Amino acid sequence: MFNFIQKLIEKAASKKAKRKFKSPNSGKKAQKTFTSAGSFESTTQTQKTKAKLDNGMKIILKKFGTNPEMLLTFIQKSGTAVYKVPCANIFLKLIGYEEGFVIATKGLKSLYINTIIAAFAGKRIKFSLLTEPKFILSKKPIDQYFMIHQFYKWYAKKLNLPGFEPETQDALQKFLSSGDENVGELSMEEILELKEAIARDIESIDFIVDMAKNTDGSKNALKKMTDGGASV
Repeated sequence: MFNFIQKLIEKAASKKAKRKFKSPNSGKKAQKTFTSAGSFESTTQTQKTKAKLDNGMKIILKKFGTNPEMLLTFIQKSGTAVYKVPCANIFLKLIGYEEGFVIATKGLKSLYINTIIAAFAGKRIKFSLLTEPKFILSKKPIDQYFMIHQFYKWYAKKLNLPGFEPETQDALQKFLSSGDENVGELSMEEILELKEAIARDIESIDFIVDMAKNTDGSKNALKKMTDGGASV
């Protein structure tokens, strides 16, 4: 459990460092963020939605606890498919994704994901070059903190927080692998989208770390990790 949280802390620190890239208009304060609908949503509205997200997470976790299977049942009842695939982390890593919540995908990535699900999850699915968001997990016990981390991102997408569009997530993967050397080629709208994608992932990590800090029996162990590792 604590090894997973340590990895999250290091991941957040890395993303926060990379988030400080310079945009062509870095001297100007961005007043609004770009949304998937192509319109602009005020930063104030985004903050309100984030507050709703955190409050909703606390209510759900109070009702279902941190039991991964109960959370997965909630996800399925909410209309999101869940698939168990052997070595899911290996298959997903090949296309730049992580095990857990997988956003909507387009093109060859969708075809690849559908093929993996059909071949290894034993599910009959309709092959398409466009797939809906879903959970893809390995057939092994699920760490509760890992599950809450992924659940948080799923819930954020459900509340329509920006940053989960397929193109934005593809840009995020490229940015995290190559750094900010290609940022100058992006438009201001694309830069704002990229910042939102990074923000969503960091927020999910911060939620888990704060939760662990307030859990009896976890405080001292987590304090040792944060004191000896990255500061979030």
